[in-house]
Amino acid sequence: MLYTWEDLFFMKKYMVWLISALMAVSMTACSNAQKKDTKDQAQITTAAKENATQTEAAKTISKKEKNEKKKDKKKSQKSKKNSKKTKSSTAKKKETSTTTAKKKKVKKKKTKEKTTKTKNTKETTKTTTDSKNESTVQTAENQTTEAKQEQSCEFLISCKTVLSNKSALQSNYQVPAGGKIYEKKMEFEEGDTVMDVLKRTGVDIDISKGYVAGIDGLYEFDCGKNSGWMYRVNGKFPNYMAGKCKLHDGDKVEWLYTCVRGDL
Repeated sequence: MLYTWEDLFFMKKYMVWLISALMAVSMTACSNAQKKDTKDQAQITTAAKENATQTEAAKTISKKEKNEKKKDKKKSQKSKKNSKKTKSSTAKKKETSTTTAKKKKVKKKKTKEKTTKTKNTKETTKTTTDSKNESTVQTAENQTTEAKQEQSCEFLISCKTVLSNKSALQSNYQVPAGGKIYEKKMEFEEGDTVMDVLKRTGVDIDISKGYVAGIDGLYEFDCGKNSGWMYRVNGKFPNYMAGKCKLHDGDKVEWLYTCVRGDL
């Protein structure tokens, strides 16, 4: 295919225009790209600045938070320390109180033990003393009892004289055989009197103001105006009342009824 000069010129002109257009488009694109790059760079710079600002702010906040955490930690440590001190102080006070209480308890216990020991010692001493006294008293009583048991006397109650004076008897009294109302060996205690032993015979006795008015139902004046009871010790008639006549071991005591003077 053959081109004319005009065609070639037109083609050349078209190529120049196309190249110019392409260059213009390329430059525009480059400019736009450059602008975009500049804008992007600016955005990146702005973003970087913002990031830096945020980072700095974050660092500041983090630093503040760290400082606050440190402060809180210090406060916590101080609080814990104070708490430990308080607990330690409380524990010491409690320990001191417990120790004091224990000392008081031990002291009280020792005092109580001492008191108990003293009391027991006193009681033991008292018991020993009481035991000794009781033993002494018992021994004395036994000796006294033995001495008392060893003392005795012959005791006779008789109205034999009435048998020979029955005509003068003015009562219904029945004279026992032989005139013996009572006869026995009697034991007595030291200091006993003739009256004491008479009362222990079991025979009916009528006593008026220390004077024996009747024995076994037989009274004075039943067998005459001079009749009545008299007592004799070891063959002798005491001139005082029977309540004042003390007995001695081996005595012979006789209560005798007299009808007339001189019949005994």
